[in-house]
Amino acid sequence: MKKIIAFVLTTLFFGTTSFAAENPTQTEVQQNTIIVKTSKASKPLVEAWANAYMQTNKDVVIEITSKQSAQADLVYVNTSKEQATDSKQIALVGRYAILPVTSAENPIIAELQKKEWNKNDIKKLYFSSLDEDIDEDEEASSGKAGKLREKLTVYSGTNASSTSAVFAQYYGFQTSELRGNKISGDDLYLLNAIDEDKQSITFNNIAYLYNTTDRQLKSNITILPLNVKKDVEDILQNGNLDQTLKVLEQQNIDLIPVESFGFAYDKLNIKAEKFLEWVVSDGQQYNNQKGFLRLGEKDAQNQLKELAQR
Repeated sequence: MKKIIAFVLTTLFFGTTSFAAENPTQTEVQQNTIIVKTSKASKPLVEAWANAYMQTNKDVVIEITSKQSAQADLVYVNTSKEQATDSKQIALVGRYAILPVTSAENPIIAELQKKEWNKNDIKKLYFSSLDEDIDEDEEASSGKAGKLREKLTVYSGTNASSTSAVFAQYYGFQTSELRGNKISGDDLYLLNAIDEDKQSITFNNIAYLYNTTDRQLKSNITILPLNVKKDVEDILQNGNLDQTLKVLEQQNIDLIPVESFGFAYDKLNIKAEKFLEWVVSDGQQYNNQKGFLRLGEKDAQNQLKELAQR
């Protein structure tokens, strides 16, 4: 009888231990959970990173949120120019490019496509005040832009993760100097705006401009023709996402803003640190897939060194 009781107790002990191992407590789950707050534009990429990482790191749970009020271990920042502080560090994880676009059904699209737009043209089209230091050649070449600006409504974003601040700063302006209408909410609404008000222009992250499934420019969008090298312009007008990403990763093109983005954090726990290291190294293979540029090799190496020192 004693042997039977001992056997039962032993079975119950090991059975309970096995159950506990297979069913971690809520505290254990919380300790292994990384909460990532991201923008809607970058969410598909972050999801791709998270899914791939959890496949090989079964003990880690990555929760992704876009809610502004959410508490998170890692918080998306859409510009490398955001400064790290004593309480906040920033790890860069990728890059994105911004292109000027209009509706494919814009009634004056033929006029827009007659010219290759240079930097001063872009300033005239999109901004309400202009640099006074413009030489005569530039002024003469952008005369058409000055005439067309009055025919076009500009749409730009006001959301904290909008590309508007980056676009304006790249051309030497403040967001308050962008002409036209400001749209609250995600930058995806800018494409809705030019689809409804067709005689208009906007700009956006290329992750929103192309379909990441068939890799083509969305059919209701046209990229403004830019004054760049012919091979680059041919690629832009061809509308293939992979070709566009390739040329943007290989060349610095003066008329196309390219900005790094990353995650800010206060205290980096070991789980989040390992995830970030993986994103900067192995995870870069997913950037192009979701419409983003990879970090340059030098930037990636520098980022890994910085993470190792934290």
